[in-house]
Amino acid sequence: MTPAELTPAHIGGYRVERVLATGGMGAVYLVQSPTLPRREALKVLSADLAGDPRMRTRFTQEADITAGLDHPNIVRVHSRGDTDGQLWIAMEFVDGTDAETALRAGAIPPQRALHIITEVARALDYAHRNRVVHQDIKPSNFLLGARPGEQERVVLSDFGAALTPESADLSGGPMTATLAYAAPEVIAGKTVDGRADVYSLGCTLFRLLTGRYPFPHHDDVSATINAHLDQAPRRISDYLSWAGPQLDDVIAKALAKDPAQRYTTAGELAGAARRALDAAAAAPTPRTPPSAAQTSSGSATSGAAVVDFIGHLPRTQPVASKRRILAAAGIAAALVAVGLVAWLALPAREPTHNPTSSTPSAITDPAAAATLAAALPTGYPAGSCTSAGINADLAAAAVTCGPAPDTGGPPTATYTLARNHTALQSLFAQQTAAATTVVCPGNVQSPGPWHRVANPTVPVGMVFCGLAHGRPLVAWTTDDKLLMSTIEAQASDSPTLDQLYTWWASHS
Repeated sequence: MTPAELTPAHIGGYRVERVLATGGMGAVYLVQSPTLPRREALKVLSADLAGDPRMRTRFTQEADITAGLDHPNIVRVHSRGDTDGQLWIAMEFVDGTDAETALRAGAIPPQRALHIITEVARALDYAHRNRVVHQDIKPSNFLLGARPGEQERVVLSDFGAALTPESADLSGGPMTATLAYAAPEVIAGKTVDGRADVYSLGCTLFRLLTGRYPFPHHDDVSATINAHLDQAPRRISDYLSWAGPQLDDVIAKALAKDPAQRYTTAGELAGAARRALDAAAAAPTPRTPPSAAQTSSGSATSGAAVVDFIGHLPRTQPVASKRRILAAAGIAAALVAVGLVAWLALPAREPTHNPTSSTPSAITDPAAAATLAAALPTGYPAGSCTSAGINADLAAAAVTCGPAPDTGGPPTATYTLARNHTALQSLFAQQTAAATTVVCPGNVQSPGPWHRVANPTVPVGMVFCGLAHGRPLVAWTTDDKLLMSTIEAQASDSPTLDQLYTWWASHS
């Protein structure tokens, strides 16, 4: 059936006009208000997830946080409800586009970019004064509404990942975030405050002005994580011939690794950017910026009037004293063409039990099979693992195992011995592309490096938590063993993501 044939006529009394966005977690509809002559955007939680108490709490919390903010540059929540177990949030419909879509349509002039950043900064400073940290600042969350005769309206949307002091401790459930704009303290799982939003706003300023990201190789998860943690951003003057060192300094300060070295507020960043642009305009021989944004390939979010609710579920502030079996840090990187994570824009896909199976071969080197057997997690009884097909270009051996006898253990698992480190990265990338990314239990974002408590400064490999049609999976690499592993559930709660992750943590 086509999406139109699947679209309900009414939800919670709202008459549905069309779908704005869909994905594995739910949908957003353009609807007609049942009580007022206006259209609204209705965000609806997937029926598959509506039975999960944590997901319901997260969804409700998102509405509470947004509804508690009253600012002209923040999207408004009109209502929320539960219709026959189906949760929905009715929100303001901004008829226009978003900054990411506008950027892909062509270069954004510097003054328009400054206007967008300044308006978002006002929203952020207001939110921060009210002890709300947005945590997902990026161009696709900036809604641009046309106003004849006036400057376009800029509205900050998607508070699904927002932090407040009252945020419920909902660690363990799905959550996504955006790697390309993430502050180092977010990646590392440290305490987060409004300066993390300032960092993300600096990344956004760089992108709106240049059409690029402040760090190269944004589509490489490991490289981008390392860049945010350890590398200085690129100089904006390397891409804009008219930009001077003052604008380079603005980006460098906004993207300082230490939050204490950044601008204290988003408004300070916007003001510094304005002064830098004024200085560039006053230079003796200002030159014209490139005529087209050098954006990455990929399709933009469809629908000019989509209110960008395709966001994320709230994350609570990390508790420094919490002990974990494994210490891990990372950032969600379900990349939609340009490295942006979209909660509803990512379609759910079947997990790939063995990502090497596109050109399967049953031929396995006995020595490689023995090496793989020695690297398997403990807990599998004899005879529970059988040889699996491999892509000989990437893998030397593979087995499928299961079910694990432990309580909460995976009913099925695939373990693959990669031929080399490059092949291991390819296997991991294939697996992460085969499911919707979520944050791992314990508020650990994914994909990201994982560490053992005994040696927390040395990464062991990469870990990934995901969903495919609501079914959780955990995948990870053990780099020194060239081992790629994936464990999966058979249903949305059998076992749960918590159970799978706990099993992984105690068997790796």
